Amino acid sequence: MLSTNTIINEKEEKEKYLFPTDQSMENKDLHTAQLEKTVIRFVQKLGIRPNLNGYHLLIKAILMALDSPELLRSLTKELYPRIAEDHGTNVRAVERNMRKAIESAYEYDPQRIRSVFYYKVDKPYISEVLSMAVESIRYEL
Repeated sequence: MLSTNTIINEKEEKEKYLFPTDQSMENKDLHTAQLEKTVIRFVQKLGIRPNLNGYHLLIKAILMALDSPELLRSLTKELYPRIAEDHGTNVRAVERNMRKAIESAYEYDPQRIRSVFYYKVDKPYISEVLSMAVESIRYEL
């Protein structure tokens, strides 16, 4: 009789240890989806339109920078090449498309972009947009 209870208790113990790992994976997926939504909201708050290639590239760049902040130190050497590889394009195209997306949003409504930055800014550089995005999203979460 004693041995049967031991087997049942062992099964229950194993299930206890397996359940939290499955739940943590779900939480991680949920966190990733929530982070992606937050990044998209930030890019849309800038007024960058989704029909531009730079829109998607900026989202990817912000997500990568949130994951690895050291990428912000060397955009042209590390960040742009990684994005170019993921999207099957070259580094120049990545930089140009992101710059054009920011420029078009600034030309359409400069006040909208200025309202996002807490310091005086004219047309922001890509590095400023990425840094501000990472900073504000980390503060928000």
